[in-house]
Amino acid sequence: MSEEVKKKRVSYSQFSNWFNCPHRWYLDFVKGLRKYDDSVHTCFGTAVHETIQLYIETLYKKSVADADDFDLNEKFKVKFDEEIARTKILITELEKQEFIKDGKNIITSFSNVSNRIKHFPSNRYEFIAVEDEIVMPIKNNVDFVCYIDLILKDKSSGRYRIIDIKTSTNAWNQAQKDDPAKFSQVLLYKAFFSKKYNVPMNMIDVEFFILKRKLYEGVSYPQSRIQTFIPKHTEKAVTNILSIFSQFIGDCFKTDGTFNDDLKKYPKIPGKAKKNCKYCPHKKIHCDAKADFTNKELDY
Repeated sequence: MSEEVKKKRVSYSQFSNWFNCPHRWYLDFVKGLRKYDDSVHTCFGTAVHETIQLYIETLYKKSVADADDFDLNEKFKVKFDEEIARTKILITELEKQEFIKDGKNIITSFSNVSNRIKHFPSNRYEFIAVEDEIVMPIKNNVDFVCYIDLILKDKSSGRYRIIDIKTSTNAWNQAQKDDPAKFSQVLLYKAFFSKKYNVPMNMIDVEFFILKRKLYEGVSYPQSRIQTFIPKHTEKAVTNILSIFSQFIGDCFKTDGTFNDDLKKYPKIPGKAKKNCKYCPHKKIHCDAKADFTNKELDY
């Protein structure tokens, strides 16, 4: 078997999993207990992503008129139906119609002229790619793999704009914005995009483009279904994340790319108020949810 075949591939989601709780990563991958369950939320996110990416690509590669000619609501609905059929998830008709309504609300807001001009002015950017694949060798016979949602290039400054599109029930709160396990995604994208295409990191901007399913009820101030979040992405911030990512690879993989099965490398970190355990599939089944560090959590 060739060396290339033996290579392991890791994604941001794996890194985030380990970052929050190394023991969960150990149970998922070393012990082989990982389970991925599709949900209405993943089907919804996929449908919204593809609809919006189609609109933006058409906007820049053809024209505003061509992009506006699409029946985006219908394209979203068709894709959402396809994802539900493909994944065979169980969903009531009432629940399905609620998500379809939410999707249409997002797409109507997104394609509104004022929002399009604000976030995606047609004359400012050059379209580079959607779902751009990056496969980057790291160490220990491991590659990092990712697909960047959207890449644009400013025509006047030459700066690249890397955008990760998220769907969220509500807006991201401050705790989510401050969570390095969450914002490290675009910092890794910036680092590896820079390396793959030989673009200086100081010429790359990153952001999260967050689309909200729900608006708050009973508030007097105007609300938008679009939220943008630009994390600190200086070269120092990127270097710090790369250092932690290198620790992840070094702790979890031997030099030949096989998993490190040393349990000491995988402490349990429930987090404040056991937030890391809240949605963990191993809680009370394969894990007692008791922290291995009683005085201090791992200092990342």
